[in-house]
Amino acid sequence: MSKAAFLDWAWHYRKLLLLQGLLLGLLELLYFIPTGLGWWVVAIGVVVVLMSGWIGNLQFNKSLGLFLAELLWIVLGGIGFLSFSLLWLWQAQVIIGMIILLSAAVTYWHQNHIDYRKWSLTAINWLVPVDLLALFIVTVSLFFTVQFYNLGVFWLMSGVALQFILAMYLLFWRQGSSLKKFWLYALVLAIVGEQLTWLMHAWHKGAYFKAFLLLIVYYLYADFVAHYLKGNLTVKVIVEYIGIALFLVAILFLFDFLFLLIPNL
Repeated sequence: MSKAAFLDWAWHYRKLLLLQGLLLGLLELLYFIPTGLGWWVVAIGVVVVLMSGWIGNLQFNKSLGLFLAELLWIVLGGIGFLSFSLLWLWQAQVIIGMIILLSAAVTYWHQNHIDYRKWSLTAINWLVPVDLLALFIVTVSLFFTVQFYNLGVFWLMSGVALQFILAMYLLFWRQGSSLKKFWLYALVLAIVGEQLTWLMHAWHKGAYFKAFLLLIVYYLYADFVAHYLKGNLTVKVIVEYIGIALFLVAILFLFDFLFLLIPNL
């Protein structure tokens, strides 16, 4: 890339670069000066809201609302993970870097959607794993937060259900799936997620283990529904996804047995 092309790219995405720079600085300050966590959360939330509005050209519509919701979901969930995990310095830097990368990916593709009024196939393919990773991080953060503040399981169940609905809505919206019966499917997913969370709350397994199991449930359900609505949910597809789920669960239990996943709750 020539210098002129790079400068054009940097100018076009100046809002994205400024947002990521501000987030990086605030997250680093949060880690090194953790007192007054509530004020840090407010400050970061204000920055995200203001910058999202600027990136969205102050066009208050569905696209901007979902962009803001997804960005806040990732950033605030990442703050919980960063604040309530017992991390060494290098581990904290890895987590901060992950938050920045996830938020940058979401901002980049949403800005392209705002500019060109459509989702590219590349954006859809990239944002699916981004949201899955965000779902895992935020779920772990919820477990940590509930434990730290000694909150009731109701708050944990509600948090899991809400983010399941948000992640599924984003998936349907980007893929252009029918939203007529979305809330019916989302309600079923939310209830299943809440019940599993309630059952696992007192389980001796760690937060990472529980979050990964919830992630598998979301992944299977959301993809099953997406394939069903597109009319291509065949027996072969079902068998493939069940095989993937069983493989992931087996790997998870194996790693847990080998003490590579350290219990945190």
